[in-house]
Amino acid sequence: MWGSTQMPIATHRHNGKLEPLGVDKAREDFADDTSVASSSQLQRRQPRRLPAASQQAQYARRLEIEAIEAKKRFTRELLQQHHTLLENHAKEVNEVAGGGGASGDDAPTRTNHDSEKTVASHQGDGNKTVSESEMVHRSRKKKKKKKRKKERQIRSKQRKVPLTVDTSKAKSNVEVLRICLNELGWFWKEHCTNRRVPCDLYWHAVSFYDNYKLPPGKVNKFPGLQELVRKAQLSKLLHQMQQLFPTEYEFYPKTWLLPEQFHQFCADVEVMHQKKPNHTPIFIVKPDCGSQGDGIYLINDPHKLSSIGLVRPAIVQEYVSKPLLLERTKFDLRVYVLVASIEPLQVYICREGMARFCTMKYQEPTTQNLHQVYMHLTNYSLNKRSEDFVHANSGDRGSKRTMTSAFASLANRGHDTLQLWEDIEELVIKTITAILPDLKVAWQAELTVNKIGPTCFQILGFDIIVTNQMKPILLEVNSSPSLRLDFDHEISPGVYEIIPSPVDEQIKIPLIKDVLRLIKPGPIGRRHSFGRPRSAASSTSSYMSDSDVTTPEPMSEDEEDPLHDSCLVEIWPRKFGKRYEELRIIERVARLYGIFLGVRGAIRMGATAFRTFSRRCKLGKGSLSMASIDIMYIDVTRRWNIDLPEGTAGGMVFGAFLEAFFLIARKKARGDTLLEKVSRLVDHCECNLNEGVLAIPNKGGRKLRRPEMGHYKFRRLGPLDS
Repeated sequence: MWGSTQMPIATHRHNGKLEPLGVDKAREDFADDTSVASSSQLQRRQPRRLPAASQQAQYARRLEIEAIEAKKRFTRELLQQHHTLLENHAKEVNEVAGGGGASGDDAPTRTNHDSEKTVASHQGDGNKTVSESEMVHRSRKKKKKKKRKKERQIRSKQRKVPLTVDTSKAKSNVEVLRICLNELGWFWKEHCTNRRVPCDLYWHAVSFYDNYKLPPGKVNKFPGLQELVRKAQLSKLLHQMQQLFPTEYEFYPKTWLLPEQFHQFCADVEVMHQKKPNHTPIFIVKPDCGSQGDGIYLINDPHKLSSIGLVRPAIVQEYVSKPLLLERTKFDLRVYVLVASIEPLQVYICREGMARFCTMKYQEPTTQNLHQVYMHLTNYSLNKRSEDFVHANSGDRGSKRTMTSAFASLANRGHDTLQLWEDIEELVIKTITAILPDLKVAWQAELTVNKIGPTCFQILGFDIIVTNQMKPILLEVNSSPSLRLDFDHEISPGVYEIIPSPVDEQIKIPLIKDVLRLIKPGPIGRRHSFGRPRSAASSTSSYMSDSDVTTPEPMSEDEEDPLHDSCLVEIWPRKFGKRYEELRIIERVARLYGIFLGVRGAIRMGATAFRTFSRRCKLGKGSLSMASIDIMYIDVTRRWNIDLPEGTAGGMVFGAFLEAFFLIARKKARGDTLLEKVSRLVDHCECNLNEGVLAIPNKGGRKLRRPEMGHYKFRRLGPLDS
């Protein structure tokens, strides 16, 4: 800049310092002006009485301010004179250089390096003046430098803002959370009381509803997911998908719901005996609301059911009698899965999990050993009570090991563990696809559109057993997997000692750290997203398909990649998004259900809303009358609300609506399979809702007048029965 260039300006010395010639005169004028002003003010104020102490202070302050303002005016005038001299000198230099009086080495040079860059030319380039483009370039460079400086200042301020974490409902999971936050080096503050303080991260141990009316932040639970993964409800959801995709959902054992399906269970067992007279099937009974292995038992006769099943709600499944053994012991796998978002769907799987072993050598079930829970049940909460349970300090030994060590042992025995892991990933995606429609209904009821609310994510625990044919079988999905890093050791009756578990630390600490790095709560996320555009994942419509979501731009070198050297691997949409997109047809049915719910935030559809749906979609014509539709509503709703005192007046949940939708598709739509009939019925409903045009996914993302039907292009569609 010109302010840093040395120029021949007339100067003189004042008190040992060099100053321009005009400065001395200006100083004298300023001193005269202030002295005259002060003397005139004193002359005017002499006849007046001396004011009070407060008034004297105000008067002195006013005089001080006036003196400061006068000094500022003098400084501005001095700087203006200085800049004028510099500009005049620059013009003279440019005129001399542009007149051709010097060239090459004879060009006037300056000893100062900055003046050489701004005024003179380099050797061999001829005469060059400061062009307008160079001035513009320097101006832009200066602006970028100021912008970077401002960004650094803002980032430094953000680092001082603590990440607030609510751990009042974390229970036993709080220890691993504290360790991970400290190891990440984040500046955070903990709120462990029940006060309603807005926080950046809410860590709940059980349910989304642990805290009532959460403000905007991040919560580690989804609303309604705890109820959806209970044994009976999960069986219903997977059974619905088995009807549409029989070959894709063979990983879940045949299941009956008790007590309502008791007679069907007895009839199916009788058919099994007729097909294989010499084979006695074994079944396992699990209470619907049970956990940690409580209430689970094995039977070989339906008439041996206890109160769990005959009175208390439960499920009964075919027992996997030929599991894969390791060291002649039965084991299962606990696989950790992160659902980072449902709009759009983002699923990650942890490459490290847990292998849980029984404490007795396995034998095929017989009447004599059905009661041996330590032989047939792999639940950690049960086997830790056994005297043979081994707590090892290494992850490749003991009754609880790391999943990678178990896979290594299987690989040494010649098993294809790579294909096994691929099958497990597919099992996880298909299960979440079955849960997703109901989860979206619960999500939209709890956190309605255009309502500021929390952002959710959740860690799920998939319990999987492997058959001797290396086929994974889903046992259950745990919405609140234990994140404890220790275990209780009983020293004497009633006296327990808490001992750290190295295996749990090896698995769970990297898992929680990578989850926190991925979700970036509070100021951590704002710090990493500063100056970057919002990714498509956070700005897409709630009805845009995952295939339309673009991948976020890569981070710069100074930003941390959350998946760099991470134990989390993205499996949706990156790996299976295109392969299993057809499994998400029920989500289109969920959209239809959400349109006709009526009251925002409702989760049940009334009889009037169901009639409106049938009339708007023109379903009450031909072979299916409106009277038949009313009877169907009553029958289906009564069956689903058998435990509710309101009965049919309670309304139709989405599962009941989906069952009725399947019934209408079987009666009204054409096709060889139920999937074809349901697809055609969905197209028919969307066609009539859009006034005779069929909705087809629009890859361009053009906005329409009906946003609830998504981003679509249109084409004409004929009648449903054509």
